[in-house]
Amino acid sequence: MPNGRYAIGERHRFPRAKGGYMRRTFSVLTIAMVVVAAGAIAGSAATPKTPPTKQEIAKRILATPAGKTLTATARIALEAIARGDHRAAPDSNGLSAPVTIRLPKGLKPGGGPLPNVRVNDPSKDSNQIEQTTQSETSIAVSGSNVAVGYNDSQRTLLFLTAASDLSGVSNSSDGGQTFTDGGSLPNAPGRNNFGDPWLATDSNGTMYYSNLVLDFSSFSLLVGVAKSTDGGKTWSQATPIPPPPGNELGYMADKDAMVAAGPGNLYDTWDDFTATFDSTTGAFTEFSGLPVAHSSDGGGSWSINYADKTVLFSFDPTKPPDCSFHQYIGAMPLVIADGTVFEAALKFGADDPTCTFTAPITEEEWIFASHDGGQTFPQKVKIADVSPSTGAFFGAFQLGPGQFMRNLELPTLAARAGNLYAAWNDGASGHSHVVLATSKDGGNTWKTSPVTSGDNDEAQPALSSDGGALHLLYYEISPVGDGTSQLDVLISNSKNGTSWTSNTVTSQSFPGVYTLPQFDPIIAFTYMGDYIANVSDGSHQYFAWGDNRDIVNNFLWPQGRHDPDVFFARQ
Repeated sequence: MPNGRYAIGERHRFPRAKGGYMRRTFSVLTIAMVVVAAGAIAGSAATPKTPPTKQEIAKRILATPAGKTLTATARIALEAIARGDHRAAPDSNGLSAPVTIRLPKGLKPGGGPLPNVRVNDPSKDSNQIEQTTQSETSIAVSGSNVAVGYNDSQRTLLFLTAASDLSGVSNSSDGGQTFTDGGSLPNAPGRNNFGDPWLATDSNGTMYYSNLVLDFSSFSLLVGVAKSTDGGKTWSQATPIPPPPGNELGYMADKDAMVAAGPGNLYDTWDDFTATFDSTTGAFTEFSGLPVAHSSDGGGSWSINYADKTVLFSFDPTKPPDCSFHQYIGAMPLVIADGTVFEAALKFGADDPTCTFTAPITEEEWIFASHDGGQTFPQKVKIADVSPSTGAFFGAFQLGPGQFMRNLELPTLAARAGNLYAAWNDGASGHSHVVLATSKDGGNTWKTSPVTSGDNDEAQPALSSDGGALHLLYYEISPVGDGTSQLDVLISNSKNGTSWTSNTVTSQSFPGVYTLPQFDPIIAFTYMGDYIANVSDGSHQYFAWGDNRDIVNNFLWPQGRHDPDVFFARQ
């Protein structure tokens, strides 16, 4: 789900003059404070060298820009570890309005729509007042059976308990014409499912559900996988994937994504935080990595290798401070017909080895390739430089008063007719538009082209492919005319990746919801989901998205408020 109460806006607004360096200064200063604090934790060169505790490491991560891009549920887990308590409500310390706000100026999109079907059952949002958020979707399809996973804030108290569960699921046995709300994915004993759903179907029709899993006893956030053999009607417990060895200082996973490539052949990917400590020198290094977990027996056992790792931050008492930081986020897997495994991710960071506090934050899309089943990833290629979709790093779209929508430039992948395709939203034009990158040589070189243009903004693209075409799903944000904005979901189809035909998917435009402050007490500020779902089975394309058209009335909102639910359509 999406930033702390996402500190998308943890800095004050400054003018865009002088390359925007004043906005970036606070991010780099944060790194400097983390480095100094790490030194205090580790001790000086003249004192005994003791490693930081998991609680201290969690505090350090939260203080960096990495802490601001966490999934909302991952942020809840890390904050609880940092505080040493079980509170589920996210913190809002240092919160202010987003540093940059982007507004659309175009016209409402035309065309369509497709028939829309509500996926979750709003009548089940009756356990906790205001905890009524369902968003961030993923789909699995097997014949006429369709399963949709989503984040669900209803099934927890404001404090985490053994029964807390943030991973919802619904199923359909008629191709998506109707859905049954299946409640939450079963927790494994002593673990809590923590959202970030990603579903897949193998060639035998078995469905798999990957999500974050909190192991509070070890202060770790893992990735766990559940299985359904009856078309999504029932699910096993989400069994955690054992993390890579050598993480005595704690393990933190975020933003998982999974693909099935044959019967029981699964690749599950995510970004993680790991740390090393040298007891001799007191040097402490926090890494941001891209693990790739592979199972050939339907999730019974797993092996893990890294596509890449980068230094999030480091401290060495024997050297001058280094205020550089780099992070991967939004791992996206793809396996093509010859068995090559690809993983793409957004990389952002700043190079500031002498702590000048003027280094710009850069964003890049990267892709990694393995030709030995995910054991090694020798092919490491930067696809393109990226401009923040919202106008600045940690910016947001403003949909109305108190209604902000964070957005990250996460990549989405597909392959068709021997070509590889990657898409993301980019703000270089002055609005957020979808960019498509094409590679005709197995990912070694890439060429980018725009898919969308104009005065509106597009967000959260999701790409699928089949023998017929490429299919690109995304939100479009357009002005209402009264100073507020509305959202629609659009689908663009292309047979060659160069010319596109677009149609509206949503049968009704919808506004934003209150996210600053949040109406939902356990959801991060400015969060409205980080991704939507688009899957093709070769005959049809299946879409699911977070949608705010429904209205809730209660004693807090006697006049009503719009509510995030999940909707579905099929093309």
